[in-house]
Amino acid sequence: MAASEGGRSHGALDAALDIFCVRQYFNVIVRARDVATAVRSDARFLDTVRRGILPLPFDRQPATGHIFGPLRGPAPPPLAGRVGVVATGGSGALASLIGVAKALEDSGTGVSVYSVCSGSALFGFPLGVGMPPEEAAELTASMQPGDYVDVGWREIAALVPTLARGWCGLLRGDKLEAFYRGHLGDLTLAQLRTPTYAPIWNVEHNCLKFIGPRTHPDLPVARAIRMAVSLPLFVQPVVLDGESWCDGGIVDIFPVRPVLDIEPAVDVAIAVNGFYPHEFGGEDVTGWDRRPLSIVTAGSQVRTCQQAELAREHLARLREQARTLLVEPVPYWKVAGTGFYEQFLDTREWPEFMRAGRAAMLTALRGHVLRSAA
Repeated sequence: MAASEGGRSHGALDAALDIFCVRQYFNVIVRARDVATAVRSDARFLDTVRRGILPLPFDRQPATGHIFGPLRGPAPPPLAGRVGVVATGGSGALASLIGVAKALEDSGTGVSVYSVCSGSALFGFPLGVGMPPEEAAELTASMQPGDYVDVGWREIAALVPTLARGWCGLLRGDKLEAFYRGHLGDLTLAQLRTPTYAPIWNVEHNCLKFIGPRTHPDLPVARAIRMAVSLPLFVQPVVLDGESWCDGGIVDIFPVRPVLDIEPAVDVAIAVNGFYPHEFGGEDVTGWDRRPLSIVTAGSQVRTCQQAELAREHLARLREQARTLLVEPVPYWKVAGTGFYEQFLDTREWPEFMRAGRAAMLTALRGHVLRSAA
């Protein structure tokens, strides 16, 4: 029996029936449904998982070469003032962030600060280091699953004898950090050319912090990327200052604080949404009550309700304090359900996502010029 609080003992039953566990129950149910559906109906999903966990020599994709072609038409004029880029998570679909940076480069616009989250950390931190978008594109598009997927087979084998003590992720994350360290060296967050931040979540105390040059200047960039993508149950937590930290996107999928509160406020904000429907709207499940197992469909809404509402509030705050251009280069359904894991384990679509990011940002920049002239 757990320690008593206020004269009442708290045990396993209390924990199991805690109202705040409801979202976790729904999360497990919905994820299980997504995986079961994919296994039944999509042989490609199983092949993607196999490619990620057990890559074979013939799986390697050809060299990508140059990702971006020449700019078509005149370049839009540069944006004036301090420009901040805020990107959601969204697994490999956030390769589009590099395309956004390429379009800004095409226009002669400099970025003053990046705020990335989860999957966008894979692409945003190399930009923050100072890599030109073309170079960052070639680096990340060259990644093969074997370069960064390291299943913790030893930890999995020990789950039963250890009663799963300390276990919190299928992947270790060592390879991912080693890949970026091999290309970025021991650069720290203080040495970033463009300040770049990401949210991380603390297991022990259930709190959110931001890693970046003003908050953790001595943290290596490669370690920061690993921390930012350590999604619970998927990638193992990372120890920092004696505590365990995970991907902060589970709390804040659209982190605006770095561009509004931590760094000097920006004049123009580029909002990159690759995780939710347009304007961070909730998914439309009209008719849910007429579907089999209606509670599972309702549960999918419960699972994301707090995160989506916070993202909408953050977008509204960003618009209140800065001229904001919202770009949504990749349809959110690309990372819905098992798509989230597919786009992490399979990099073949990343170059196309990058090109989509460039096209969407150029369209937004040209539209901004027309609105300003009206």
